[in-house]
Amino acid sequence: MARTLAKVKRSAVARDAVRGRVGRPPKALAGDLEARILDAAREVFLERGFDGTSIDEIAERAPASKPTIYARYSGKPALFAAIIERSLNELMNFGSYTAPAGTVQEKLVGLATTIVNRGLKETLGLLRVTIGEAYRFPDLSCEVHEVTRKRAAHAVAVLLAETFRSPGSGARRPPAKAWEASAEIFIDLTVLPLMMRALMGLDEKTLRKQMPVFIRERVKIFLALQGKD
Repeated sequence: MARTLAKVKRSAVARDAVRGRVGRPPKALAGDLEARILDAAREVFLERGFDGTSIDEIAERAPASKPTIYARYSGKPALFAAIIERSLNELMNFGSYTAPAGTVQEKLVGLATTIVNRGLKETLGLLRVTIGEAYRFPDLSCEVHEVTRKRAAHAVAVLLAETFRSPGSGARRPPAKAWEASAEIFIDLTVLPLMMRALMGLDEKTLRKQMPVFIRERVKIFLALQGKD
């Protein structure tokens, strides 16, 4: 993902030099414009799918001129990659996350629930579009999967370490190098099955009804694997 976006940015800089910076907004508006473009693009991709999306409609919804959009993104694949990147950043930003008070089990249930809720809100629709376009853009699809898993594992590993190191946790602490592996097990047990059900078409109301019991049971299994009785 980072390589894809870096390539897009280099292309945009070259085009700006040729075009004499056509369509570039004042610096004070640049950040807002970027957000508007990505917000509009996300809406259109989710509504129309990849094939049905046009830069014209994105420009109209932003609103922004087509030269302005092309000065930043080379086309629909680059825009889609940028949207995925932003969604992943939002999904895995736990800087302000506070684990619920209580036992280790309650903390981990809260963590898993938070990740699933964010996934349903931020990335589910985009993942569907990505999967649908995997045959055409296999590199992008593979990179989305790789980056998603890597970032999720890292974010969860940090939170797991903090949870297991909390006073009175009573849990056997795995060595530092095992946190990433533990995080992947945690994701595979608690988060991935629910996201797969959603991707396969289970309606959100039914999924949310199943979530509490499912997550509690899977957290118990995870804690057993970590050595907590």
